[in-house]
Amino acid sequence: MADPFPPGAFVASDPLDWWRGGCEWVRCSARLQELWADRLGSAQARRDKRDARLASLLARARTHSRFLARHWSSAGPGAPLHALTPVTRGELMAHFDDWVTDPEIRLDNVRRFVADPARIGEAFLGRYAVWTSSGTTGVPGIYVQDEDALAIYGALLGAQADFAPTTDPRSFMGSPVRLALVAATGGHFAGIVWWQRLCRMYPLLAAHARIFSILEPLDALCKALDEWNPTSIASYPTVLTQLAAEQRAGRLQLAPRTLLSGGEALCETERRAIEETFGCSVVEDYGASECMNIAHSCRAHRLHLNESWVVLEPVDERMQPVPPGEPSFTVLVTNLANHVQPIVRYDLGDSVTIDAEPCDCGDERPTLHVSGRADDVLEFDAHHGEFVRVLPLAIETVLEKDSGLSRFQLTQTARDELRLRIEPGDSHERRRAFDRAQKALTRFLAKQGVAKPVRLHLEDEAPQIDRTSGKLRRIRTKTGSSADRAT
Repeated sequence: MADPFPPGAFVASDPLDWWRGGCEWVRCSARLQELWADRLGSAQARRDKRDARLASLLARARTHSRFLARHWSSAGPGAPLHALTPVTRGELMAHFDDWVTDPEIRLDNVRRFVADPARIGEAFLGRYAVWTSSGTTGVPGIYVQDEDALAIYGALLGAQADFAPTTDPRSFMGSPVRLALVAATGGHFAGIVWWQRLCRMYPLLAAHARIFSILEPLDALCKALDEWNPTSIASYPTVLTQLAAEQRAGRLQLAPRTLLSGGEALCETERRAIEETFGCSVVEDYGASECMNIAHSCRAHRLHLNESWVVLEPVDERMQPVPPGEPSFTVLVTNLANHVQPIVRYDLGDSVTIDAEPCDCGDERPTLHVSGRADDVLEFDAHHGEFVRVLPLAIETVLEKDSGLSRFQLTQTARDELRLRIEPGDSHERRRAFDRAQKALTRFLAKQGVAKPVRLHLEDEAPQIDRTSGKLRRIRTKTGSSADRAT
């Protein structure tokens, strides 16, 4: 597959995008100065400002979101945040048109927009960014971001380097910067949309940035990365771990100056292995499609909560708060930046532990630990007695985009055998979904270089939630030879 977004692909983009880029730069700069003031002030001053932002968000939601006004009606008009009933993705998507605060945004129109991959990064209605999320909770999400929210996200990303640098800025001097995003392509996913928006608005950035698809065979991906020789790589922990394994095996020869990890939880063992292999630091960003910048790492490799713009509530099974030092059953997130599609006490599904001890880096903001999904890299037999490694997110993307599945679980029981679980429903529809999945996987695995046909079986059981993380591991292996454990 050719690179869908080669360097400079957006140099000749719409001049309106350049105008939007200039306006966003001004808004982002103002928000960045506001962040500096927040963090240089006292803890009480930060809390006061956060509370004012929360009050503004709740007022907007109560008066302009018909769904949230109904959802909170029993709590009373002046109820505090903790008295408001939490929400799930399924509830929000079921009431999408009543959830958003701009009546021009209609679900049917947004769905048509995100169905067209050529419009990735384009402004919806001329002023909004739109991205989608996977169906790990059973319902794919669609999220609309207003211009001010986008400026805040940009400021939060920029503030990572200003307040908690994990790389020496001098290392970027003296040679060209080449940026690489290794991600799932073909859909309006948050990282891809964000990246393409920037490339559309800033042609100079587009000339130094490139996206690499994880749907490519691993050897082709490594070859393309070697040719680009990026100075900075952004990807998922699973991908960075696999790239580090390829580097140690001599199949990749990269010398990046910084690595950015996001989209999944990064464990300490993986981080150390990645940093030792590439000889540079990993900057970790914890976020979600519902709230892009929840926390980011510091020099001490701990995640600091962006408390100026995010309210995070770790709770137990009864939605009651858990104390610092104890892992939560789930976590409720409130995004103070987005007023067009309010995210208030949203059940994110992650198990989060707020650290009881302050961080050694000196940053007073709370730190946290996240236990997310941990999908497996699968291995299949290739030609000449070798094997092919396939990244879990690549398989998820194929099953979602080509088969129309959202809530599923694929388990590898042998090098040539897979078992698929689909959400219970109409037996005929389950069979049709299975047939689509079988055809899509057969095509995809053949392209990856798998030597012989892989048998796919449909199981009667429903997808099984992981007891430790409380999340659905959609791609897992029971062969004992997953590449992320074998290298």
